[in-house]
Parts: sequence; structure tokens; C-alpha cells
Amino acid sequence: MKKTLLTLAGATVLSMSAQAEQFWADNSISILEGSSYAMPGQDDDQSFSTVTLEHVSGHSWGGLFYFVDHHAGTDENSTYFEFSPKYTVAKTDGIFSAVNLAYTMESGGGSTNHLFGLGTDLKIPGMDFASITLFQAKNEDTAFGAVDDDNQITVTYGVHFGDVNIDGYIDYAFGSDTAEDNIHINPQITYNLAPSLGLKNKLKAGIEFSQWSDKFGVKGTDQSAISLILKAHL
Repeated sequence: MKKTLLTLAGATVLSMSAQAEQFWADNSISILEGSSYAMPGQDDDQSFSTVTLEHVSGHSWGGLFYFVDHHAGTDENSTYFEFSPKYTVAKTDGIFSAVNLAYTMESGGGSTNHLFGLGTDLKIPGMDFASITLFQAKNEDTAFGAVDDDNQITVTYGVHFGDVNIDGYIDYAFGSDTAEDNIHINPQITYNLAPSLGLKNKLKAGIEFSQWSDKFGVKGTDQSAISLILKAHL
């Protein structure tokens, strides 16, 4: 965990030194408590407590997103992280507001995957943000078996109504010869408590859904989980 945090901190410093201009940044820490999580070869009613450190920022060259999850579960403890910069190659008017080269590194459970993609930011009236990216994934074998390289479509979105916020992502992985096509839908619905508590920074409370068919590409491992979430922006 310590090594992971130092790696991400170093990457952030490098990105900041290379940037022409940082437009905005947000850091947060979340605590989630949930059940009905499925794991291949195990009981499909796992309970997990998760602590998440998250960073997102916008720059003149593009954007940076990363997070670290530490899970304490029914049968296991584990750490997982993603590091995901994007480089804007073109900006346009209309619904397709930017074209991005994207990269994501996923690491956890003893394996590390690298995803290389092309995507677009979407300018949709009423939405805070939205994007869609097509990745080609270079996968390592996992504890659940061999996973050939595949493809992934990732959709991200966010919208708010006053102090109510809805955001999340959809991942659709497909095209592997050794794993099932699978889709993971993961929204969060939260309410900002900060105004009523007199706090300067956002403090959100709410729920997170995780709907994942054939989780990790393992046939028959279907997850429909819900967690309570408390998220403090730093």
C-alpha cells in the first residue's frame, strides 16, 4: 500500500512539473461499507469495507485521474489502484468537445493490465461531464485464470441537482478468447452535507451500486451489490 501511494505521488509530481497549466483539481477520501459482492469460486454474498483515495485534475494538455482502493472483506484483504492520464489531441465545437489519447494502468490481485485508448469528451446539456473511450487492453493472467488481451468501452458521466450528485462509469469488456464478455455498471448517488454543516469542502453521503455480469470475465459470477458511502473532499 505504501509503495503504491509513493508511486502515485511521484507520478503526480511529474505530471505537475510537465503541465503548461492546471485548470482545476480535486482530491477526496471515501469510506464504503457494503455486501452482496461476488468473487469467483467463493460465496456470492461477500461483505467489504473499502477506503478509497482519489485524485482528478484538468490540465491544458488533458487530464489525470487515479485512485487507490483498500478492501477489507469477508475472506480477503487487498489493494487495487488505477492510474489514468489522457492527452487531448484536438478540441472541437458541438457534442464531441475533445478527442483524447488515453491510457490506464490497473493493478491489483497480483496482476497489472495496461489499456491504450482513443476517446472523446461529450458536451451534453445539463451534464457536468461525460466521456466515452475505446481501449485495447494488454492483460496479465489473474488468480482466476488466464485472460487474453481484449477490448473495453468505458463511459463516464456526472450530473448534479442542487446538492444531489449522480456520477459513475460503465465498463464493457469484450473480445477475449479466454474470458467472458462482461459489463460493469457502477453509479454513486450522494448528497452534499457540507452546506447544512457549515463546512467549506464537500462532504457527501449516499449509496453506490455495483452491477457486474460475469465479473472478471468468469462465467456465472454475477454481482449486484450496494454500499453506503461517505466521501470527504480535501
